[in-house]
Amino acid sequence: MLPDVSGNHLPANQFQKQFYNWQETEEIQLRDYLDVILRRKWLILTLLTLVFLSTLIFTLAVTRIYEASAVVEVSQENPHVTSFQEVLGSEIQAREFYETQVELIRSKAMIHRVIDQLDLIAHPVIRKLIFNDGQSGLFQRMRSALKSLAGKVSPGQAQPAVAEDIAANQEVAKYLAENLTVSPSRKSMLIDVAFRSPDRRLSQSVVNAIVEDFIRWKMELKVEASSIARDFLMMQMDRAKINLEKAEERLNEFAKHAGIVSLDARVNSIYRHLEELNSAFAAAEANMISKTAIYQQALKDGHANLPRVLESDLIASLKDKYADLNSQYEELKATFHDDYPKVKTLKARMDSIAALIEAQEKGIFLSIENEYESAQKIVSAMEKRIEHQKKLVLDLNDRATQYSIMAREVDTNKAIYQSLLQRAKEIESMAGVSSSNIQIVNRADLPLLAVKPNVKLNILLSIVLGLLGGTGCAFMAEYFADTVTHPSEIADRFQIPLLGTIPQAKPDEHGLENAFLRHPRSPFSEAIRSTRVSVQLSGSGTRSKCFLITSTLPSEGKTTLAVNLALSFAAAGEKTVIIDADLRKPRLHEVFNLKHRVNGNGMSSFLAEVNDELKMYNNRTKNLGIIPSGPVPPNPAELLASERFQILLSKLTDQYDRIILDGPPHIGFADTLILSKCVGGIVLVSSIGESSREAIGHFKRSITNVNGRILGCVVNKVDFNRKYGYGGHYKSYQSYANYGLDMQGNETLLES
Repeated sequence: MLPDVSGNHLPANQFQKQFYNWQETEEIQLRDYLDVILRRKWLILTLLTLVFLSTLIFTLAVTRIYEASAVVEVSQENPHVTSFQEVLGSEIQAREFYETQVELIRSKAMIHRVIDQLDLIAHPVIRKLIFNDGQSGLFQRMRSALKSLAGKVSPGQAQPAVAEDIAANQEVAKYLAENLTVSPSRKSMLIDVAFRSPDRRLSQSVVNAIVEDFIRWKMELKVEASSIARDFLMMQMDRAKINLEKAEERLNEFAKHAGIVSLDARVNSIYRHLEELNSAFAAAEANMISKTAIYQQALKDGHANLPRVLESDLIASLKDKYADLNSQYEELKATFHDDYPKVKTLKARMDSIAALIEAQEKGIFLSIENEYESAQKIVSAMEKRIEHQKKLVLDLNDRATQYSIMAREVDTNKAIYQSLLQRAKEIESMAGVSSSNIQIVNRADLPLLAVKPNVKLNILLSIVLGLLGGTGCAFMAEYFADTVTHPSEIADRFQIPLLGTIPQAKPDEHGLENAFLRHPRSPFSEAIRSTRVSVQLSGSGTRSKCFLITSTLPSEGKTTLAVNLALSFAAAGEKTVIIDADLRKPRLHEVFNLKHRVNGNGMSSFLAEVNDELKMYNNRTKNLGIIPSGPVPPNPAELLASERFQILLSKLTDQYDRIILDGPPHIGFADTLILSKCVGGIVLVSSIGESSREAIGHFKRSITNVNGRILGCVVNKVDFNRKYGYGGHYKSYQSYANYGLDMQGNETLLES
């Protein structure tokens, strides 16, 4: 269906909903970054070359620096001024000790000793580096002027005059401190000492002087410390001797008044007597416990069962006699009566022996009872005596407490005095004899190679930095570039379908407008055929039957593409008409050698109703009709928006299979917007490195705003020698450009 020709065809003012619902998104891949690097390779190479040459010139022109180094071994020692170790010295860690040695080597005192020893102020290399001796010209005059300005005294301030030799010494010391490196080796007792200067021998002499003078300095410090320690110990010894004598006098005076001879138990009778009483009391108490047990057993078991009774030989003998008599008595009693004389005699003797046995048992019991009572009395008496002795000991202890305090004070002063005396003798005997704890392991050799500049490292860094900087600049240039650099960028960034890519071709004397006819098997012609098929399949028949070819900017190749597409459609057997709709700067009449614009023939004359009939040309090409633009009108937008133009397109749609409009560039004109309402779709032509991203975005927004339809985009002037992520696909035109030429023979696609 043709568009309504009765309404207004000017662009709308409101923004319309986007026509395409683009869903496919492509992630950024590594080849995209490689494409950027390849596209910007000359920028990267240029920056790399600049950095490399600058570094090379600087490296070759800079002053050579030589480093000499020596190694010393420092053994940690623990000096003791007294026999008891100082608490602070015992807590010093090895790491802190070596850091201290490093700082001593780097100290100002050490540097000034080396300056004086080597007379570095007068050294020619030092004077040239620091005092600029031997330099003349503009640089020297400027330096002198700056020094004079810096040395001026501001009004109202008093600046003391500094001796020139002191200032020179400070400058040399500063130079040495900046170029001296002292570092301890890890997990060892070695310290590396290095010095850098432009002179080989100066570096060597400074390092050797530092390590040698450091050893001498440490020895001097040790001797000085020994002397100070000896004087200090002698003073402390005098004080300790006085304190010891006073403490002994106070102890003796107190012992006289307190009546204390000694607190030793072996000498003091009070302590010894108490100890003896305690021992005797323990024995008496043990004896009383034994006697008590025996007595209680006697009361419980009776006299006859006492152990002493059972053990008594007399009682045993009496019991044996009693048993014999009892035996005789029983024999006689069996025969005689109790009054028989013999029986009576035996009975009497038995009673006598029984009385003796009882008397013996009772005597033993009384003996046990007496022993028990005696043991109790002894224990009681000893308890009273011990209590009395304890009172004497406590009274002595009260007096001995102060005595012990004074005795400890005497012992302490005596130990301090003896320790100080012993240490003083050791220091006096070892002064100047002890060896140094610092030894030179490696002396500094004469350096042969310079450490600065490091040519290999500088060149390597220049290459790395040049590549990194060039790559960064390439990506920055890519980020800030406003032109299209990648064929697929239009589809990815603006969601406009990619219909085809036209290779960059070098025009001959006839140009590229008719290249499809002159070179039908060239890569350019194959790309035109591929683009034609993409246009045919880009939408329904209504959209791709009548379409407009335009561009965002002039000179992007839209006319060349329109003409070659028209020739391709015609060669495919479709009745095609190409219309020069660029009423501002037409070119179709030049391409097809039509000299009729000046005669008043063309579309502008027809639309302006100057001519009632519109003449069509075919230029001896089968199935192709050409409608030139005619004279350039003053109002091209109004002519394209007229009802007469709509009627023209309606009639051409009925007569032709394909209608191609070669429109003007977009560039803010209303012509493209008007034509977008008259055709089924628009084909945008863009060029790599020429088309502006902002212009393409503005073009899409404008077309979408008027509800126009964009069939897609054709990327023109694509360089197949550059990589775009899938260059092999684009090079397929070249790879198969000559395929089948031997089968075609002398056939031609041109018709008269």
